[in-house]
Amino acid sequence: MTGLTLYGVANGLIQYLLTHLYGVLPHPYFAFLVNGAVVTGLSVLVFAAILLGASMINTIMLIWFERKLLGRFMDRRGAMHVGYAGLLQNFADGLKLFRKHTYKPHDADALGFYVAPTAYLVSSLLIFAILPASTGWGAGALPLSLLLALVVFSFAPLFIFLSAWSQANKYSLIGGMRSAAQMIAYEVPILLAVVAVVIVSGSFDLTTIVTMQQNYWYWIPLLLALVVFVTGMLAEMERIPFDLPEAEAELVEGWNTEYGGMLFAFFMLSDYLRALIGSFLVVLLFFGGWTMPGWVPGPLTSFPLEGLFWFLVKTYAVFGVFVWIRASLPRVRTDQLLRIGWMRMVPLALLSIVLAVGLVLIRCLPLLGCLPSLGG
Repeated sequence: MTGLTLYGVANGLIQYLLTHLYGVLPHPYFAFLVNGAVVTGLSVLVFAAILLGASMINTIMLIWFERKLLGRFMDRRGAMHVGYAGLLQNFADGLKLFRKHTYKPHDADALGFYVAPTAYLVSSLLIFAILPASTGWGAGALPLSLLLALVVFSFAPLFIFLSAWSQANKYSLIGGMRSAAQMIAYEVPILLAVVAVVIVSGSFDLTTIVTMQQNYWYWIPLLLALVVFVTGMLAEMERIPFDLPEAEAELVEGWNTEYGGMLFAFFMLSDYLRALIGSFLVVLLFFGGWTMPGWVPGPLTSFPLEGLFWFLVKTYAVFGVFVWIRASLPRVRTDQLLRIGWMRMVPLALLSIVLAVGLVLIRCLPLLGCLPSLGG
């Protein structure tokens, strides 16, 4: 199973289908079916379709998971109306939104009003093509996959502010300005926390970072960086206690006040896609990704697709912590939010870098020789 990749499966399936189709239609006009460029292009499309379907299904399950957990925290049953245990409730809600008509305000900028939600959704989906979920997930290694994922993840403030401005609504604009200030304030500590991980692992490649955690997960030596990263991710995902841009009690509905129907569904879906991405990144950087420690019994790590299984288990566990935080903490004020980001998280992130450098120096003291790395 180690040599099997999702792209390899897609490529093999396309080659098999096109070869047999050309065998049925051996005319020279159909020779393009076995052309290498055609096979590669169709393989990429199949690979993208599988990623799209998997990400959408997991996002819908994440919404159901949050509803059920919040119900338990609030001593109620949660979503129970459609399907067994409410499993089909999210599909019913999504169908209702996609059937509704979207009305554009008279003074709204049409280009920004329609393009911003779509770009927000597309940029969120794009990250799933970068993040690995098991060994050999894609067609090949990306040396700077971590940096690329964070760059695409940081596009959100631009699209949010564009959508807020285009609505010609002062409440939306205030929400957009809050969102931009919040995300910029917390992107700095997130990047500094990632620097601590890169210093210890010595790589920007997420697959390499996961491989280095086969014996020791990085949350143990980099606990401070984990706290900073999770706090920053909560702010980037605009989840309680950092949901000031969508403070419905103060700003009606924040930066998406004038949206309804399908475009509002785009925003809601993107928010949970980013929550899934944030959980992915926490698992990849601090909890060993798809690997398990060596002391775990063999039967738990030797079944088919065990890497993907444990990766998803860790992802849903991390998201469960996010839901727990939402059910436990109140919303902070704007001044508190910015003070936490600039005055607390940035110094703590810098301290985590110092600790990471100290770990590397202790590991490679000249007089003692280079001890085995934290990742094995």
